[in-house]
Amino acid sequence: MGAVEVTDAELATLARAGDAQAVAGLLERHRPALYAAAIGLLGNRADALDAVQDTNVVALVRIGELREVAAAKRWLHTVLRNVCLMRLRQRRELASEHLDVADPAPSPEHLLEEHAMREWVWHAIDALDNDEKLTLMLRYFTRCTAYEAIARVTAVPVGTVRSRLHRARTQMADRLTATAAGTSLSRDSAEAQQRAQWAEFYRRVHERPVAATYGDLFAPDVDVRDTVGHWAGLPDWSAHEREAIALGVRANLVGVVASNTVTVLEIDFSNPFDWPDHCPPRATFVHHVRDDRSVRLRIHYPD
Repeated sequence: MGAVEVTDAELATLARAGDAQAVAGLLERHRPALYAAAIGLLGNRADALDAVQDTNVVALVRIGELREVAAAKRWLHTVLRNVCLMRLRQRRELASEHLDVADPAPSPEHLLEEHAMREWVWHAIDALDNDEKLTLMLRYFTRCTAYEAIARVTAVPVGTVRSRLHRARTQMADRLTATAAGTSLSRDSAEAQQRAQWAEFYRRVHERPVAATYGDLFAPDVDVRDTVGHWAGLPDWSAHEREAIALGVRANLVGVVASNTVTVLEIDFSNPFDWPDHCPPRATFVHHVRDDRSVRLRIHYPD
């Protein structure tokens, strides 16, 4: 008598509990059907392959949200259809109402606020090359989800963004069975700690904008750039930001996603009444971190 095949429900139950091999098995089992569905929606082999890879990563991150384990296949196809819908919206090749999708594609803000991070997912992310890690973090956990936006933030061509994402997603899948859970500080706790740390920083500088406050989170030789400016060193950067704060600009921290070497802050700005256009309404701050301090900061203003 042959071995009894493990059911989707059994795999999904294990996957939801954090079993990396179960997640890999579930995704591999349904990969051909997901690819066929993506071809039907997108009509393009390259885009369909990308959509399946996106679906795999979203599923890895959000598997804890699966409530009905017996409906794992339907859930994966819903994720795929939402991914395809977002791609179609970004391409502007097809109006979204022409797609029969049960749920709207999740916004980047929703993904940022609602993602249920597994320790083994972040072990895999942390093992990536820094460029690939940042590209993956921007794609799935910030407001900079479009390839063009990621290209602007990372200062590389769109083709490089695509290749980095492809490598990162492939490596994530390969590492599923090799990652180990269990660190001294849980991912939720670590991210909550980062959020509290940066929220306290902005509270302090808003209340009393002094240069000394910056020494806790920024390296003395921090290099900061946005689309129009370059600030070399902590005195230069802190003076620039403190000047804006003195004029009445306030930064509202709306999202944080952090790895071991990169911290991405999503910030909304409020400007003074008499200078309403001083800062763009929102920004993505990409901090490259070493020894718990930002050594390189790149600021992007989403369209």
